Amino acid sequence: MDHEAVSALERPQGPISKVVGLYQTFLRRTFEHFFPDSLLESVGDRTAIVWEDSVREEHYRLADDPDGLGVVLDWFRTRYTLQPGSPTPFLPAERRLIEIIVRTLDLRFRGLFDLDIGHRAERFHYVLEDLIITEYLNPADPFRVPAVLEALRVAALSTYENRRVSMAALLLGTQNDPAIPEWTNPEGAPRFNMRLTGIKGFHRLCDGLRTAMVVDRQGELGRIVDIERWAGRTQGPSTVIDPCPRAYTSHARATRTGGHVCIVLTPSQEIKVFARGTMMFSFSDARWRLLDIPTKFAVWCRAISTSCPSDLALKLFQAALNLAEDRKGALFVVLRDPAVSAPQLIAPADRISEEIVADDPQDPENLSPRLSKRVLHHVVRGRNMSNLDATELEALAGIDGAVVTDLNGHLHTFGAILRIQPEALKIARAVEGARTLAALAASYHGPILKVSEDGVLTMFLGGRRVWEL
Repeated sequence: MDHEAVSALERPQGPISKVVGLYQTFLRRTFEHFFPDSLLESVGDRTAIVWEDSVREEHYRLADDPDGLGVVLDWFRTRYTLQPGSPTPFLPAERRLIEIIVRTLDLRFRGLFDLDIGHRAERFHYVLEDLIITEYLNPADPFRVPAVLEALRVAALSTYENRRVSMAALLLGTQNDPAIPEWTNPEGAPRFNMRLTGIKGFHRLCDGLRTAMVVDRQGELGRIVDIERWAGRTQGPSTVIDPCPRAYTSHARATRTGGHVCIVLTPSQEIKVFARGTMMFSFSDARWRLLDIPTKFAVWCRAISTSCPSDLALKLFQAALNLAEDRKGALFVVLRDPAVSAPQLIAPADRISEEIVADDPQDPENLSPRLSKRVLHHVVRGRNMSNLDATELEALAGIDGAVVTDLNGHLHTFGAILRIQPEALKIARAVEGARTLAALAASYHGPILKVSEDGVLTMFLGGRRVWEL
């Protein structure tokens, strides 16, 4: 019996509505995974789907909705609209991810009935979300990526000598290791997959921060490298173009050219994916997040484009990324009109002034509560954002309260509890936490960066959330 006859026997000859209904459920759950705040609505009646030998055709069509916010999706004769969770249109990278989600689901559906679908077996072997990440990255020899993701996810559940595991895998995009072109992987190298995580000692082969394990184009474990030295040898003295957490600049730099992908399991049990010189995805709280740092940083820069010093946007954004990686909450406020906004947001005792606090003449050994906070202002008096080092700024932001500056880089306060106007309290029921409420209220005075202790970085402006990463 020839191949075509076998395929014909395996195809269902009648309605396949139950299978279609199952994949429409997958579609909804997958959008909820990657876009938890979005709203997917069906705007057309679902009908019985007759096969009609259409397995080789795509079953979807994607277009922008008339309002320019979301997308319209036709999938299996059902029309959906997907709207973002905020009144901000999907970013181009998010729009691309949406299309990849639908295409991956469609390929997986067609793979049920067509043996000739590319990589048919792998499409059912790995987790759907990992396949979507792989399709987005579009790396060389793509099915190394879900195998590594699966291994790191299992490793995240393990401990070694009562300590959490961290590690990194550097997936080569070239046939040879560009750091040592003459090096070849010895025969008998194991494949980098979930089975390796069951070997005692594998978890300590590298720490993920300074060292990484090289995975060749065949998906086999190669050697261990110092990631900073490897990036220096293969990428030269170039620096990372897009902002990146301080601890992972070498990982991002290692992927700038050559099609390499670096996947890291961090000490906080988060999985980070680096490609094309930037941190592209992170996995935490059981879901993947598309970061799109270049676009979101550009939005932040435009919000304070008139700033002086010119590096103010980068300095604040970089500090926020570092604090998010360290799981430290913070709030950065940039005032557009400090003469008007500062008195409204900052209590007089919290404002940094040139006044020197003297000891209380009645009790020189102790400071009164009214003066105690102002004593700390001494460490930054006479300084501004241009002459504050990054570590100094992060130390100031780590104090409970807000760091407030203006477009000229003048530091107005740090560690301050912002004043919230009574009308702003009306939104308290719709937000979570005092820091979010303060960020929303203060965003009417200028752009805001809010860092949550769970590692999420959010920008607010004009009383609304602009983006989150």
